[in-house]
Amino acid sequence: MRFGLFWTVILILFFMVSFCSTKTQADYPSEYVLNKHSQLSQYTDPGEYAYLYNELPKPLDKLCALIKKQLIHPFDVGKFADKIPKDRTFEDRKFPTVSVMLEELLKRDENGLVASREPEDRLVVACVHHSMLFASILRHRGIPVRIRAGFAKYIGDRNDVRVSHVICEVWDNEHSIWILVDPDRQKVDFSRSKFEFAHETWSLLRNNNLGDEHYVSRYGSVDRATVHLLCHDLSYVIGNEEPYWEDPPIVSQINKGISDLSEIELKVLDKIAEYLKESDIYFNDLVRIQSEKPFLRFGEKL
Repeated sequence: MRFGLFWTVILILFFMVSFCSTKTQADYPSEYVLNKHSQLSQYTDPGEYAYLYNELPKPLDKLCALIKKQLIHPFDVGKFADKIPKDRTFEDRKFPTVSVMLEELLKRDENGLVASREPEDRLVVACVHHSMLFASILRHRGIPVRIRAGFAKYIGDRNDVRVSHVICEVWDNEHSIWILVDPDRQKVDFSRSKFEFAHETWSLLRNNNLGDEHYVSRYGSVDRATVHLLCHDLSYVIGNEEPYWEDPPIVSQINKGISDLSEIELKVLDKIAEYLKESDIYFNDLVRIQSEKPFLRFGEKL
């Protein structure tokens, strides 16, 4: 009896160790996925201005601080009201790509990406542009990074308010994990509980009637904002990175709420949210879904 119990315990321990080991390995992104996130997109490619990256700081916090010396978020223009020309308080659409951003930064200050850049020589652009520039620099160094969309819980004074926002995930090779970096708000390796990814908001929306007063975005409606962010998070994760001021057709279909969408469309968004939870595993599935569904494709007219 004792002999049988001994071997039973040994077998249980063996299977537990084997399961945990297998699960840990499966959780890691493949070399294929990491390589995809190391590639420059048409929006993050610095082009002929890549040489500007040569002498930039390596630590992520210092890099974020330097980026803030090049860019000003439109919400922060008030801090520089006496220095920023009135016709330059919102420049997002002038600079859809990193190469165009770098070109203009050089025109305004020929010294390049320097900490001494004056406020009037910076670009007034949103969080997306901060993340694009940050991702461009790291990818140029061969570091996997992906842009992510969702709602930040750390912007503003109220703990119950979430603000639509874009940040980055950076692959920490030493610890084999993705860490969060917000180049705009200069936060590095912060808790995931502070950021509500688009797929998380979608899941909440499907199960609850979320109050618009708790979710701040340019849309006003949390339903439309969530679908917008979910579509863009999909675009960011698979490396397309379309400009945030453009939307696929499914977003414009929402007037009253997600009840305006068909059952088929809702199920597709459910699947996207499910796959975005583990995008390292379902990367190719996410690529396939966007390519197969016209209502998810940017520039498509239905």
